[in-house]
Amino acid sequence: MFQRHRVEAFGGVFHLPAADEYNCLFAWDSAYHALALQHIDVAAAEAELKILFEANTASDGLLAHERPAPGSEERTRIVLQTLGPIYRDDGRSWIIDPPTAAYAAARLYDPKRESTATFLESAVALLDAIDKHRVVDGGPPLILHPLESGTDASPQFDPLINTTSRLDYLLNCVALSQNLQHLVYVAERALAEKHPFVVSDPTFCGWHLLSLEELAQAFARAGDQTRALAMTARAEALAEAMMRTMWSEEHEIFVSYDHVNKRQLATPTFAGAIAAASKTMINDHIAPRIVARHINSPQATFPAPAGMSFNPVTNTPVDPWGLLWRGDVASGATSYWAYLALMGNNLPEAAQRIRQQLAALIEKSGFREFYGAVAGEGIGAGANAGFTWPALVLDMTTP
Repeated sequence: MFQRHRVEAFGGVFHLPAADEYNCLFAWDSAYHALALQHIDVAAAEAELKILFEANTASDGLLAHERPAPGSEERTRIVLQTLGPIYRDDGRSWIIDPPTAAYAAARLYDPKRESTATFLESAVALLDAIDKHRVVDGGPPLILHPLESGTDASPQFDPLINTTSRLDYLLNCVALSQNLQHLVYVAERALAEKHPFVVSDPTFCGWHLLSLEELAQAFARAGDQTRALAMTARAEALAEAMMRTMWSEEHEIFVSYDHVNKRQLATPTFAGAIAAASKTMINDHIAPRIVARHINSPQATFPAPAGMSFNPVTNTPVDPWGLLWRGDVASGATSYWAYLALMGNNLPEAAQRIRQQLAALIEKSGFREFYGAVAGEGIGAGANAGFTWPALVLDMTTP
């Protein structure tokens, strides 16, 4: 599958998440690729991260969500029509992604491998840019468009985005993109001018937190205890900010926070469980509560017969032509999030059950963008050539 998705562009080699549908260099997709590929082709994994940081890093230090590959002009035209003006003049998107690339770079860093020598500085520079451009008044990082969450049509955003139909949703996205072009994606201006979408999102913030902690471990491996401690301190500060604004005591999970209206968007999704893999949240006794209620319990509403659902399971069939991230929908990513949380909380047997479940999904329905969490049917991209996220199963191994 990775061979079919291999592309040479921008002076390097990377992989598309889906060869037929997504002809771009995507930030968090390539990070997932590196995490999977390190187990079968470590040189390819390192090369993927190297070209991602080189090709997608914008002048402000942020990592673009996507950069269209040569030959994707028709897709780019459609994106501009359906999502609005999301591209900078240099072709990189203004839209960014959860900083999974920083996590992957820290994971792959090896002081004995010269090929990874730049990884830590690249990862730190990305997180520094997010803190500089997307943090206001010491709160958690902000996203300014639902696409920046990675889980764009999530039900948690329904108070802010009209998802009555695909057309309504896309019209909202275009309006947000047009307003952000006026604001030049400046978070302070977006908040001051009451841009309709100024949100701290559990997917984005969860990966930012895990990246800081993984960098602390990587700097420790490098023998730089001073920077390791600095990363740990930043992780603790972010965890405190997330607890202050995003923790739902009622649901015992992290939810999004709407900064314009100063309210939680209290619909729980499995994105709120990403932070359960955080050592800081484990030490603060928050992570075990998330795991006990939402992952490792017979009463949990996210685990389903075929996969880990992004939303609480309602036994409602997923519309294959509907908006993404809605209904009883599972993915390779949701399984991976659950695995990380279970391993972090010292539950390796439960983590391996998640791995086996994802492997069974792949056996049944192939490598697909999404799956029905109840019946395990394949949904979305990858019907012909596969979709790469389920390959995260390769990184779901017990140490």
